[in-house]
Amino acid sequence: MKAILAINNLGFIGIDDKLLWHNSEDLKHFKNLTYNSRLLAGYVTFQSLPTLKGRQLIQDIRGEFITDVDWCIGGKKTYEKYCHMFTELHISHIDDNSIGNVTFPDLTNLNKFCKIFNYRF
Repeated sequence: MKAILAINNLGFIGIDDKLLWHNSEDLKHFKNLTYNSRLLAGYVTFQSLPTLKGRQLIQDIRGEFITDVDWCIGGKKTYEKYCHMFTELHISHIDDNSIGNVTFPDLTNLNKFCKIFNYRF
């Protein structure tokens, strides 16, 4: 399973169950990477997302592990739950200084063979 997330200059990934910023380049990047894929999202992230054309959205289930997906797309607790399974981690660094209430996940248990890709927008 791959993972994709975006973080701003201050280490925030969101506020009140949504992104802090609107960055069209990053949204296009997200779409290009995840198109024609099965995406895993936690309950809150799942509820807050619009329909994602060309992608199947799967909601995480508390107490279970879902393995038949291509991407983990958040939120914070879902990244932390599944990070031991990530084969790739795609991190978009957004040039933004907004203050949010959701910080970068604790990836202490990240799969040691996971490849990390960094992008700047």
